[in-house]
Amino acid sequence: MAAFTSRVYGNTTTLLNACVDSVVRHLNVNENGIQDLPPNLKDKCLYLMTKRGFITDSNIKKFLHDKISVLDLSECTISDVGLGHISKCFNLRKIDINSAKESRTEISSEGIKKLLSACPHLQTVYLRRCLNLTDDAIISLSQHCNQLRYLNIGGCRLITDKAMEALGQNSKFLRSINFSKTKVTTEGVVSLVMGNCGKSLKEIHMDGCHELTDEAVEAALQFCPNLTILLFHGCPKITDKSREALEQKSMEGGTPMKQVTWTIY
Repeated sequence: MAAFTSRVYGNTTTLLNACVDSVVRHLNVNENGIQDLPPNLKDKCLYLMTKRGFITDSNIKKFLHDKISVLDLSECTISDVGLGHISKCFNLRKIDINSAKESRTEISSEGIKKLLSACPHLQTVYLRRCLNLTDDAIISLSQHCNQLRYLNIGGCRLITDKAMEALGQNSKFLRSINFSKTKVTTEGVVSLVMGNCGKSLKEIHMDGCHELTDEAVEAALQFCPNLTILLFHGCPKITDKSREALEQKSMEGGTPMKQVTWTIY
């Protein structure tokens, strides 16, 4: 009986997945009926649509509902218009707008700020290579989403020390941050790691930040006792002193480093 039940369940699941795949492949015919589907079926359709890069500003609204907790748009073309629709997802915990292909220019700080004010439960925010993002967006993130744990703003070239200062002050649960290839300087790193998130930070990506010095590395090692990943390659002002600081940390014991990268100039 158990084996029969398992086969029936498996066949039913396979049939459901096939139906969802057919709906997505023939979206031009089925799109108007999507918004009437129950949330569980919308989720299945949305998963396939996002993985295939089919979600756009014009159709995303039909797939959304207020119970969505995770949204991955890294493969999709989206702008502030689409972000405006996402603001109905009050229970959103994770949003991934990392640019998987070309850098994003249609997403602004204003669009991100409106989203953040409507989704205060966000814990994971990925915004890599959103080129028009400024400090204002990250300051708003630190103020509205006090449960923030994972943040990727790598390649957001307008980000400066002001964003790091705000995160240090407000994001005490922050575990992982990527601000590689931004305008952040040593002063920004010091503000971040000496702030309220210093003890929670486990991972820092700051590679490609040309104004960082050895003091930034030394501060991260000193004020982040749980740090296990530290990437600072492509930082031409960092010298052999940082390697020595890493060796000293290793000799002192504590949390062992899992991954470290730097460039020898």
